[in-house]
Amino acid sequence: MNISQMSSRIPKNWLVWITAGIVAVCSCADKAQELSTYWNGHDFSSLDGFSDITEAEEKFDGYVDLLSKVPHKVAVENMRAFLDSAAQNTVAYMVWTGWFEPYFHAGISPYKNDEMFVAWLDKVLEDNVIDDGGMIGHLQQMRRVMEKNQVGSTLEDVCLRDCNDEEFMLSEIIEKKSMILLVDANCPSCLSSLEENVNEYKDANLIAVLVEGGSYHIQNIRSQISEDIIEKWTLVCASKSRLDEAVFDTSNLPTRLLVSADREIIKSYH
Repeated sequence: MNISQMSSRIPKNWLVWITAGIVAVCSCADKAQELSTYWNGHDFSSLDGFSDITEAEEKFDGYVDLLSKVPHKVAVENMRAFLDSAAQNTVAYMVWTGWFEPYFHAGISPYKNDEMFVAWLDKVLEDNVIDDGGMIGHLQQMRRVMEKNQVGSTLEDVCLRDCNDEEFMLSEIIEKKSMILLVDANCPSCLSSLEENVNEYKDANLIAVLVEGGSYHIQNIRSQISEDIIEKWTLVCASKSRLDEAVFDTSNLPTRLLVSADREIIKSYH
């Protein structure tokens, strides 16, 4: 059978997928090659090769962008090699690490709640180059959050309050698959996330947790958002300290947690 005969027997949509797959593989290979030579001409083990800090930050921005486009294994290996070299200079290590966190932990980051972010946390804690106790404590807390709220783990129960400030446990209102939305009660723009998630999760129980909220915030939301949206949500409040004790990630709100009826995390993202 010749090539033309073979192609005539393959459904057209299969040809499209095969072509797309080949393009994707080639694209990843190109990005991996680009990543391997990205720092040519720059010694990232110090900051001396840059004319100013802005130039260094722009270079770093492009580097992290490339990391997001290569296979996970390649990205982790490259990131670890990068930090190994940077560790030769404490100042450089502090600067690069200081920039890694917002890139990996930002709400828009493809690494938010991802294995790459965990790999970075583990590497920095393993290197033990940073001697700032507060910073180390911060990284350790984030690592605990990632450990607790990873897909497949069980979300810890936590005490909440209703519109009458009556306390109850989260487990009492999770009767089926639920989407838990953590929002800053004092952030007006965050309220739009209630409407944004209604259609996407119409088959799930919708629970909005107003962080640092109270009965006033619930009443305020009811006055600002249409009833057809509000009626789909269970609105509750919780203190940041209690959520943090239960190892929720409240550092970058809004946060969404899709959980099963027995609080197993199906998806954790921002």
